[in-house]
Amino acid sequence: MERVGYQPFGKYNLDIEVFRVAELWPRQKAEQLRRAHRIDFHQLLYVTEGRCAHVVDFGQVDCVAGTILMTRPGQAQQFDTDGAWDGWLLLFQSDFLLPSGAAQAGRSLAPELAWLGQPMQLDGALQQRVADSVAQLHRDTQLPAVRGELHALLRHQLHALLIRLAIAWGEREAASAGHPVSAGERQRYRRFLQLVEQRFRHWHQVQDYAAALGCSDKSLNRAAQAFADCTAKAVIVERIMLEAKRLLAHTALPVAVVGGQVGFDEATNFTKFFRREALMSPGAFRALHQLK
Repeated sequence: MERVGYQPFGKYNLDIEVFRVAELWPRQKAEQLRRAHRIDFHQLLYVTEGRCAHVVDFGQVDCVAGTILMTRPGQAQQFDTDGAWDGWLLLFQSDFLLPSGAAQAGRSLAPELAWLGQPMQLDGALQQRVADSVAQLHRDTQLPAVRGELHALLRHQLHALLIRLAIAWGEREAASAGHPVSAGERQRYRRFLQLVEQRFRHWHQVQDYAAALGCSDKSLNRAAQAFADCTAKAVIVERIMLEAKRLLAHTALPVAVVGGQVGFDEATNFTKFFRREALMSPGAFRALHQLK
Protein backbone atom coordinates (compact mmCIF):
# COMPACT_ATOMS: atom_id res chain seq x y z
CA MET A 1 0.00 0.00 0.00
CA GLU A 2 1.25 3.45 -0.87
CA ARG A 3 2.46 5.61 2.02
CA VAL A 4 1.77 9.30 1.56
CA GLY A 5 3.93 11.89 3.29
CA TYR A 6 3.29 15.56 3.88
CA GLN A 7 4.02 17.14 0.50
CA PRO A 8 2.64 20.66 0.05
CA PHE A 9 1.63 21.65 -3.44
CA GLY A 10 3.89 23.80 -5.58
CA LYS A 11 6.11 26.31 -3.78
CA TYR A 12 4.02 26.32 -0.60
CA ASN A 13 6.46 25.88 2.32
CA LEU A 14 4.41 25.96 5.54
CA ASP A 15 4.01 22.97 7.89
CA ILE A 16 0.22 23.19 7.80
CA GLU A 17 -1.91 23.21 4.66
CA VAL A 18 -5.55 24.32 4.56
CA PHE A 19 -7.57 24.01 1.36
CA ARG A 20 -10.95 23.02 -0.06
CA VAL A 21 -11.53 19.38 -0.98
CA ALA A 22 -12.42 20.55 -4.50
CA GLU A 23 -8.79 21.68 -4.85
CA LEU A 24 -7.57 18.15 -4.08
CA TRP A 25 -8.97 16.52 -7.20
CA PRO A 26 -6.73 18.40 -9.70
CA ARG A 27 -3.68 17.62 -7.54
CA GLN A 28 -4.13 13.83 -7.36
CA LYS A 29 -5.56 11.29 -9.77
CA ALA A 30 -8.95 10.01 -8.64
CA GLU A 31 -7.73 6.41 -8.76
CA GLN A 32 -4.90 7.18 -6.34
CA LEU A 33 -7.28 8.78 -3.85
CA ARG A 34 -9.81 5.96 -4.23
CA ARG A 35 -7.20 3.32 -3.38
CA ALA A 36 -6.23 2.69 0.23
CA HIS A 37 -3.19 4.77 1.17
CA ARG A 38 -1.48 5.18 4.53
CA ILE A 39 -0.73 8.73 5.62
CA ASP A 40 2.24 10.00 7.65
CA PHE A 41 0.57 13.21 8.86
CA HIS A 42 -2.59 14.42 10.60
CA GLN A 43 -5.58 15.16 8.41
CA LEU A 44 -8.70 16.95 9.58
CA LEU A 45 -11.62 16.59 7.18
CA TYR A 46 -14.60 18.91 7.59
CA VAL A 47 -17.49 18.27 5.20
CA THR A 48 -19.46 21.41 4.34
CA GLU A 49 -21.57 20.36 1.33
CA GLY A 50 -23.24 17.15 0.14
CA ARG A 51 -22.36 13.73 1.51
CA CYS A 52 -19.53 11.25 1.10
CA ALA A 53 -18.37 7.83 2.28
CA HIS A 54 -14.83 8.12 3.66
CA VAL A 55 -13.09 4.84 4.50
CA VAL A 56 -10.63 4.72 7.42
CA ASP A 57 -8.98 1.45 8.49
CA PHE A 58 -11.59 -0.91 7.01
CA GLY A 59 -14.53 1.15 8.30
CA GLN A 60 -16.78 3.34 6.17
CA VAL A 61 -17.67 6.71 7.68
CA ASP A 62 -20.77 8.26 6.15
CA CYS A 63 -20.29 12.02 6.27
CA VAL A 64 -22.78 14.82 5.65
CA ALA A 65 -22.47 18.58 5.95
CA GLY A 66 -21.20 19.35 9.44
CA THR A 67 -19.25 16.10 9.91
CA ILE A 68 -15.67 16.41 11.14
CA LEU A 69 -13.16 13.55 11.15
CA MET A 70 -9.46 13.29 11.91
CA THR A 71 -7.20 10.70 10.31
CA ARG A 72 -3.92 10.17 12.16
CA PRO A 73 -0.42 9.15 11.04
CA GLY A 74 -0.30 5.43 10.26
CA GLN A 75 -3.98 5.10 9.37
CA ALA A 76 -5.17 3.96 5.96
CA GLN A 77 -7.89 5.88 4.17
CA GLN A 78 -9.81 6.01 0.90
CA PHE A 79 -11.61 9.06 -0.50
CA ASP A 80 -15.05 9.08 -2.05
CA THR A 81 -14.22 10.45 -5.50
CA ASP A 82 -17.64 9.85 -7.04
CA GLY A 83 -20.03 11.79 -4.81
CA ALA A 84 -20.98 15.45 -5.14
CA TRP A 85 -19.49 16.92 -1.97
CA ASP A 86 -17.01 19.48 -0.72
CA GLY A 87 -15.37 20.55 2.49
CA TRP A 88 -12.08 21.59 4.07
CA LEU A 89 -8.88 19.62 4.52
CA LEU A 90 -6.30 20.56 7.16
CA LEU A 91 -2.99 18.70 6.80
CA PHE A 92 -0.22 19.01 9.37
CA GLN A 93 2.57 16.96 10.90
CA SER A 94 2.67 15.92 14.57
CA ASP A 95 5.54 18.30 15.28
CA PHE A 96 3.34 21.21 14.29
CA LEU A 97 1.23 20.56 17.39
CA LEU A 98 4.14 21.31 19.71
CA PRO A 99 3.56 24.56 21.57
CA SER A 100 6.17 27.27 21.06
CA GLY A 101 9.25 26.52 23.19
CA ALA A 102 8.06 23.04 24.15
CA ALA A 103 9.89 21.00 21.51
CA GLN A 104 12.73 20.21 23.91
CA ALA A 105 10.27 19.10 26.59
CA GLY A 106 8.59 16.70 24.17
CA ARG A 107 5.08 17.92 24.99
CA SER A 108 2.50 17.55 22.26
CA LEU A 109 -1.28 17.64 21.91
CA ALA A 110 -1.18 14.79 19.40
CA PRO A 111 -1.73 11.88 21.85
CA GLU A 112 -4.64 13.73 23.45
CA LEU A 113 -6.56 13.95 20.17
CA ALA A 114 -7.29 10.26 19.65
CA TRP A 115 -10.99 11.02 20.23
CA LEU A 116 -11.11 12.76 16.84
CA GLY A 117 -10.70 9.37 15.20
CA GLN A 118 -14.45 9.05 15.60
CA PRO A 119 -16.66 11.18 13.33
CA MET A 120 -18.46 14.02 15.06
CA GLN A 121 -21.54 15.75 13.73
CA LEU A 122 -21.46 19.40 14.73
CA ASP A 123 -24.60 21.33 15.60
CA GLY A 124 -25.50 24.50 13.69
CA ALA A 125 -23.80 27.00 15.98
CA LEU A 126 -20.61 24.98 16.27
CA GLN A 127 -20.60 24.35 12.51
CA GLN A 128 -20.40 28.09 11.91
CA ARG A 129 -17.67 28.64 14.51
CA VAL A 130 -15.56 25.82 13.08
CA ALA A 131 -16.13 27.01 9.51
CA ASP A 132 -15.05 30.52 10.51
CA SER A 133 -11.93 29.19 12.27
CA VAL A 134 -10.90 27.05 9.31
CA ALA A 135 -11.53 29.85 6.82
CA GLN A 136 -9.40 32.18 8.96
CA LEU A 137 -6.61 29.62 9.05
CA HIS A 138 -6.79 29.37 5.26
CA ARG A 139 -6.63 33.13 4.82
CA ASP A 140 -3.72 33.46 7.23
CA THR A 141 -1.65 30.85 5.38
CA GLN A 142 -1.55 33.42 2.57
CA LEU A 143 -0.17 36.26 4.69
CA PRO A 144 3.15 37.77 3.48
CA ALA A 145 4.81 37.21 6.87
CA VAL A 146 8.07 35.67 8.06
CA ARG A 147 7.70 31.88 8.08
CA GLY A 148 8.48 31.52 11.80
CA GLU A 149 5.98 34.18 12.82
CA LEU A 150 3.35 32.73 10.52
CA HIS A 151 3.89 29.26 11.98
CA ALA A 152 3.38 30.66 15.50
CA LEU A 153 0.11 32.31 14.48
CA LEU A 154 -1.23 29.24 12.68
CA ARG A 155 -0.16 26.90 15.48
CA HIS A 156 -2.11 28.86 18.07
CA GLN A 157 -5.18 29.02 15.82
CA LEU A 158 -5.01 25.27 15.21
CA HIS A 159 -4.69 24.58 18.94
CA ALA A 160 -7.72 26.76 19.67
CA LEU A 161 -9.76 24.90 17.05
CA LEU A 162 -8.76 21.46 18.31
CA ILE A 163 -9.38 22.36 21.95
CA ARG A 164 -12.83 23.69 21.03
CA LEU A 165 -13.57 20.38 19.31
CA ALA A 166 -12.20 18.43 22.29
CA ILE A 167 -14.55 20.27 24.63
CA ALA A 168 -17.50 19.58 22.33
CA TRP A 169 -16.53 15.89 22.12
CA GLY A 170 -16.28 15.68 25.92
CA GLU A 171 -19.78 17.10 26.25
CA ARG A 172 -21.00 14.61 23.64
CA GLU A 173 -19.36 11.73 25.53
CA ALA A 174 -20.97 12.73 28.82
CA ALA A 175 -24.41 13.07 27.20
CA SER A 176 -24.18 9.72 25.41
CA ALA A 177 -23.19 7.92 28.62
CA GLY A 178 -26.76 8.29 29.81
CA HIS A 179 -25.72 8.94 33.41
CA PRO A 180 -23.51 11.40 35.28
CA VAL A 181 -19.83 10.86 34.47
CA SER A 182 -17.11 12.32 36.63
CA ALA A 183 -14.26 14.37 35.22
CA GLY A 184 -11.93 11.80 36.76
CA GLU A 185 -13.48 8.97 34.75
CA ARG A 186 -13.27 11.00 31.56
CA GLN A 187 -9.61 11.79 32.16
CA ARG A 188 -8.84 8.17 33.09
CA TYR A 189 -10.41 6.83 29.91
CA ARG A 190 -8.57 9.29 27.69
CA ARG A 191 -5.25 8.47 29.39
CA PHE A 192 -6.07 4.79 28.92
CA LEU A 193 -6.58 5.29 25.17
CA GLN A 194 -3.25 7.11 24.93
CA LEU A 195 -1.49 4.31 26.77
CA VAL A 196 -3.13 1.62 24.62
CA GLU A 197 -1.88 3.40 21.51
CA GLN A 198 1.66 3.42 22.92
CA ARG A 199 1.79 -0.07 24.48
CA PHE A 200 -0.70 -2.40 22.77
CA ARG A 201 2.11 -4.37 21.11
CA HIS A 202 3.53 -5.30 24.51
CA TRP A 203 0.69 -5.05 27.05
CA HIS A 204 -2.34 -7.27 26.42
CA GLN A 205 -3.73 -7.39 29.97
CA VAL A 206 -5.96 -4.84 31.71
CA GLN A 207 -3.91 -4.99 34.92
CA ASP A 208 -0.84 -3.65 33.09
CA TYR A 209 -2.70 -0.49 32.10
CA ALA A 210 -4.44 -0.13 35.46
CA ALA A 211 -1.08 -0.30 37.25
CA ALA A 212 0.44 2.30 34.94
CA LEU A 213 -2.55 4.59 35.47
CA GLY A 214 -2.55 4.10 39.24
CA CYS A 215 -6.06 2.68 39.45
CA SER A 216 -7.78 -0.67 39.91
CA ASP A 217 -8.93 -2.95 37.11
CA LYS A 218 -12.49 -2.27 38.24
CA SER A 219 -12.08 1.51 37.96
CA LEU A 220 -10.60 1.20 34.48
CA ASN A 221 -13.40 -1.08 33.35
CA ARG A 222 -15.96 1.34 34.74
CA ALA A 223 -14.44 4.20 32.73
CA ALA A 224 -14.38 2.11 29.54
CA GLN A 225 -17.97 1.03 30.08
CA ALA A 226 -19.07 4.63 30.56
CA PHE A 227 -17.47 5.96 27.39
CA ALA A 228 -17.11 3.00 25.03
CA ASP A 229 -19.90 0.75 26.31
CA CYS A 230 -17.44 -2.15 26.53
CA THR A 231 -14.76 -3.50 28.83
CA ALA A 232 -11.19 -2.22 28.97
CA LYS A 233 -10.07 -5.61 27.64
CA ALA A 234 -12.27 -5.13 24.57
CA VAL A 235 -10.58 -1.77 23.88
CA ILE A 236 -7.15 -3.43 24.00
CA VAL A 237 -8.24 -6.32 21.79
CA GLU A 238 -9.78 -3.96 19.24
CA ARG A 239 -6.50 -2.04 18.91
CA ILE A 240 -4.46 -5.23 18.52
CA MET A 241 -6.86 -6.50 15.87
CA LEU A 242 -6.77 -3.21 13.96
CA GLU A 243 -2.98 -3.34 13.68
CA ALA A 244 -3.04 -7.01 12.71
CA LYS A 245 -5.60 -6.30 9.99
CA ARG A 246 -3.56 -3.39 8.68
CA LEU A 247 -0.45 -5.56 8.39
CA LEU A 248 -2.31 -8.49 6.83
CA ALA A 249 -4.13 -6.34 4.29
CA HIS A 250 -1.42 -3.87 3.37
CA THR A 251 1.86 -5.80 3.64
CA ALA A 252 3.24 -9.13 2.49
CA LEU A 253 4.64 -10.03 5.91
CA PRO A 254 4.22 -13.71 6.87
CA VAL A 255 1.43 -14.38 9.37
CA ALA A 256 3.96 -15.34 12.05
CA VAL A 257 5.74 -12.00 11.63
CA VAL A 258 2.44 -10.12 11.81
CA GLY A 259 1.71 -11.95 15.06
CA GLY A 260 5.10 -10.96 16.43
CA GLN A 261 4.46 -7.33 15.48
CA VAL A 262 1.39 -7.26 17.73
CA GLY A 263 2.94 -9.12 20.66
CA PHE A 264 2.47 -12.85 20.06
CA ASP A 265 5.56 -15.01 20.46
CA GLU A 266 3.86 -18.05 18.90
CA ALA A 267 2.17 -17.97 15.51
CA THR A 268 -0.39 -20.55 16.66
CA ASN A 269 -1.49 -18.33 19.54
CA PHE A 270 -1.88 -15.36 17.20
CA THR A 271 -3.91 -17.44 14.74
CA LYS A 272 -6.23 -18.65 17.51
CA PHE A 273 -6.65 -15.10 18.79
CA PHE A 274 -7.34 -13.67 15.33
CA ARG A 275 -9.78 -16.45 14.41
CA ARG A 276 -11.71 -15.94 17.65
CA GLU A 277 -12.07 -12.20 17.08
CA ALA A 278 -12.52 -12.08 13.28
CA LEU A 279 -14.28 -15.42 12.82
CA MET A 280 -11.75 -16.31 10.15
CA SER A 281 -8.05 -17.11 9.95
CA PRO A 282 -5.41 -14.44 9.25
CA GLY A 283 -4.80 -16.03 5.85
CA ALA A 284 -8.48 -15.94 4.97
CA PHE A 285 -8.71 -12.28 5.99
CA ARG A 286 -5.72 -11.42 3.81
CA ALA A 287 -7.16 -13.29 0.84
CA LEU A 288 -10.55 -11.66 1.27
CA HIS A 289 -9.04 -8.20 1.35
CA GLN A 290 -6.82 -8.85 -1.66
CA LEU A 291 -9.80 -9.95 -3.72
CA LYS A 292 -11.54 -6.58 -3.22
